[in-house]
Amino acid sequence: MANFLPPGLSLNKAMIGKRLLLSILLFSSLVTIISTVFQLYFDFQKEVGQIEDRLDDVQNSYMASIGATLWNLDIAQLNLQMEGLRQLPDVVGVQVEEAPSDIAEPLRLSLGQFTETGAINRIYPITHLTENGLQPLGALKVQASLEAVYSRLWGKLIVILFSQGIQTFLVSLFILFIFHRLVTSHLMHIARHVGKFDLDTQQLPLTLDRASRDQRDELDQVIHAFNKMSDSLTVAYEGMRNANKALAQDIIARRKAEQEVRKLNAELEYRVSQRTAELQAANEELSSFCYSVSHDLRAPLRRVEGFRRLLLEDCGDLLTAQSQHCLSRIEEGTTEMTGMIDGFLRLSRSTLGEVNLEDIDITAQTKQLLNALQEREPERTVTVEIDNDMHAVVDRRFFIMLMNNLLDNAFKYSRHQPQPHIHVGQYTKAGQTVFFVRDNGAGFDMEYADRLFAPFSRLHKPEEFEGTGIGLATVQRIISRHGGKIWAESVPNEGATFYFSFTEDVNKSHAEGPQLGEIAS
Repeated sequence: MANFLPPGLSLNKAMIGKRLLLSILLFSSLVTIISTVFQLYFDFQKEVGQIEDRLDDVQNSYMASIGATLWNLDIAQLNLQMEGLRQLPDVVGVQVEEAPSDIAEPLRLSLGQFTETGAINRIYPITHLTENGLQPLGALKVQASLEAVYSRLWGKLIVILFSQGIQTFLVSLFILFIFHRLVTSHLMHIARHVGKFDLDTQQLPLTLDRASRDQRDELDQVIHAFNKMSDSLTVAYEGMRNANKALAQDIIARRKAEQEVRKLNAELEYRVSQRTAELQAANEELSSFCYSVSHDLRAPLRRVEGFRRLLLEDCGDLLTAQSQHCLSRIEEGTTEMTGMIDGFLRLSRSTLGEVNLEDIDITAQTKQLLNALQEREPERTVTVEIDNDMHAVVDRRFFIMLMNNLLDNAFKYSRHQPQPHIHVGQYTKAGQTVFFVRDNGAGFDMEYADRLFAPFSRLHKPEEFEGTGIGLATVQRIISRHGGKIWAESVPNEGATFYFSFTEDVNKSHAEGPQLGEIAS
């Protein structure tokens, strides 16, 4: 086949030409096959229709004479008539069978070979008109074979495929030759020029070896674009060479600067490690101080309370009403101071120790805490609503402390409501789960919300609601230990809602000094 290809073109190298030739052959072959199938189908229908027409003519042309011959029992004439039928095109078998009657052995004559498949069968009733009317005599069976039809169609198929194949092959070679002359040869020239392209040497513009044209075609546009790109690359390469020279000069200065930076980093790391050690020591000392202060303060309080009780027991009958009132105020003061010390210890514990994360069933844990609060005040009727299937990855010990403070506040500040209601739930905001504790209690003025989580800060008078101002500060520390956020919304006398969220990435640095420093302050 190589002799039919243009000079310089080989299908082993011309991949585009090979794909083009293959595509043309495949498409042409597909079209040829489809058209041939349709043509053979219509030819087959035509051949079968002709056979059907000939078999229809048998009824009109032969049946009357065959009926008369059979009535007269002229066997010789009947054989001639059957032979005439068998000579019809594609007819392979003819059979005459006399209808059963009083005759012991009915007449039955056959010519030709009957087949079971690939044939068209017709059965015609044989009758004869007599004075008594139309008399049935028997049946004529004629079989036409389709083998000759199939043979003719196969011959036509071979001729069509062979002629179309030769035609398709010649047309494909001609198209391949034209494509090579117009496209492939120029692409090969462009490829050779691009392969020799070198920015370090002077480059000549790319041109095609063909006559100039008034109208530019696609190849002219490719040549123009390549030459333009070549000029741009040359300019950019010169700029890059100049930039490299400047960069080489700058590298030395950068290396010196990097050495200085490494030296400074080493000094900074040393200072940070030293400062960290100092902070850890300060944290330990401050933690010990907080613990000792909290415990040492209890001793004088116990003595004051003890002397108050002795005084009340020994001299209670001798004291005036004013003196007994003073003793009760002393009791209230010692009780309040004890509560403040306990709250101070809880606040200290909320910033100490490691955070051990686990998946907590918040719904079940909240129900347990609420049951404990309701058992503490059985005389109160509080409507409680808890969302189902609430979970979070938190430290169980810290979470119980957090939720207990929030629920205790909700119980306390809804005390004066005729129908107190507490709702613990969750919702999703920006892909993060936010939990909330809502009550319909006293609420607070949002103007003072910035003081809400400060230690020992209270927004209500002691005679209205008891407390030390430590609970919400403890909650805020626990939320910070879990890398979360807490905020509140409220309207005075309409209740308050505390929102809080957790993050799985707990910042371990919350266990270090800054929290203890906040406590000390």
